[in-house]
Amino acid sequence: MALTAALVDTDTVLSVENLSVYYDRFLALTQVYLNIPQRCVTAFIGSSGCGKSTLLRCFNRMNDLTMGCRVQGKISYRGTDLYAPRVDPVELRRQIGMVFQKPNPFPKSIYENIAYPIRINGYQGDVEELVEQSLRDAALWDEVKDKLKQNALSLSGGQQQRLCIARALAIEPDILLMDEPCSALDPISTARIEDLIKQLRTQYTIIIVTHNMQQASRISQMTAFFNSSSGEAGAGAGYLVEYGTTEQIFTDPRQDLTRDYVSGRFG
Repeated sequence: MALTAALVDTDTVLSVENLSVYYDRFLALTQVYLNIPQRCVTAFIGSSGCGKSTLLRCFNRMNDLTMGCRVQGKISYRGTDLYAPRVDPVELRRQIGMVFQKPNPFPKSIYENIAYPIRINGYQGDVEELVEQSLRDAALWDEVKDKLKQNALSLSGGQQQRLCIARALAIEPDILLMDEPCSALDPISTARIEDLIKQLRTQYTIIIVTHNMQQASRISQMTAFFNSSSGEAGAGAGYLVEYGTTEQIFTDPRQDLTRDYVSGRFG
């Protein structure tokens, strides 16, 4: 089934209902419910191993590529069940793009990093124009416009990450997933990525996993706090503790566990 961004006119772009994720017999994430609003930044926070990245990868079915991964429950994208048999995961990933923790540019020129994926996706328009626009959207054009034929691996880490963002934007996704996109970057590059995210949220729905609570408070409008269970049956399973506006989560959390985490008492 071909997915389009106009399936349902709603403020909720992704809906998660009673979602649990297993890796073989290990329960990694249990009974998650949440709705992701469109055209804003939603941050997933929590300690390592609590299922943040696992949930993120469910949204474009990247977990399909992990041996032994099994998903129970339902995720709807604008009213369509993402795990319905008729949904094509490849088409889904055109609508829901992803930027990974470590920059992963192709070992090709800067230009080809953008042009190659849009060509293989059947783009019929002006490739050069789209390459330039994608690099502009990723706040990279002015830095690379005179060296588009250079190997992308010659760029700095921060530039490589913005190139990967440009590559994701070039296929015109509806949603952009970011799995700790700044964790390997220096403070200056991190600030540039954060400024970029703030700009992009007017056009895209962005979901970001971050261990940096200050980053979440700076760039997101919604925040979901996850934790992992211990000392009980199913020990180690990640679960959603609290979800709300970023202001509410950081200034007036409803759960004691959330208050302890955002105040730095654990994590």
